Amino acid sequence: MRPQKLLLIMAHPDDAEFCAGGLMTLWHQAGHRIKILCLTNGNAGHQTLAPQALAQRRHIEAQNAANLLGAELEIWPQDDGRLLPSIELREDLIAAIRSYKPDLMITHRTADYHPDHRATGQLVKDSIYLLQVPAIAGKQPPLTNLPPVLLAYDRFTDPRPMRMDWVIDTGQVQEQVIDLLACHASQVFEWLPSLSGKQASPLDRAWLKSFYQRRPAGVAATYKDRHGGLSSLRYAEAFEESDYGPRMEEHLRNFLNE
Repeated sequence: MRPQKLLLIMAHPDDAEFCAGGLMTLWHQAGHRIKILCLTNGNAGHQTLAPQALAQRRHIEAQNAANLLGAELEIWPQDDGRLLPSIELREDLIAAIRSYKPDLMITHRTADYHPDHRATGQLVKDSIYLLQVPAIAGKQPPLTNLPPVLLAYDRFTDPRPMRMDWVIDTGQVQEQVIDLLACHASQVFEWLPSLSGKQASPLDRAWLKSFYQRRPAGVAATYKDRHGGLSSLRYAEAFEESDYGPRMEEHLRNFLNE
């Protein structure tokens, strides 16, 4: 089997780790390739740092995390909090996807809370069909095989709750996910605690573990409530299969038959 290429198209540096740190770790351990594409530079996510200094710091943090996964990293110079699903960015994204030729893509749902997340999800949705249209973004040849697209977990219910189409047990790689998140110190030890009023707590690895693991524990609990069984599932990541790409089952069959 040839190594499979995973492309995470996320709004900000650190979104990939929060949304799919376990999947990326397992993917890396299996010997496959990873690219993280951030559509903004994250220059607004801090309570004191100036935008330019923050963007530079977050690029270093994201690169440190990517290095743990042997992942390729690309961060676009768009301002954090100001991302729009424009035609220009759509064509840039189409070119980037064609250039990497991923076997699987992960992005945000368009029901997510953050406008940058919604814009990112919309850009990916709007790009998928056009990946195979030669007259669009014509400097890169069109793709002949479209990759499946999985949408990262969120808890929002408007316009509908997320479907848990694919659930991954991440219990065995929780420490590695904490390692990835700890690289993003400006976020996990500074910005996010300031939003949640946790400045008085000792902001160390133990705090980060407690803060983060509520998410994968909640995913596991929600999945068990909906579907029953899997009593041993403690930590999980869930993904919804996008209707805009090919089915995952078809992709997996093709992969296993190579």
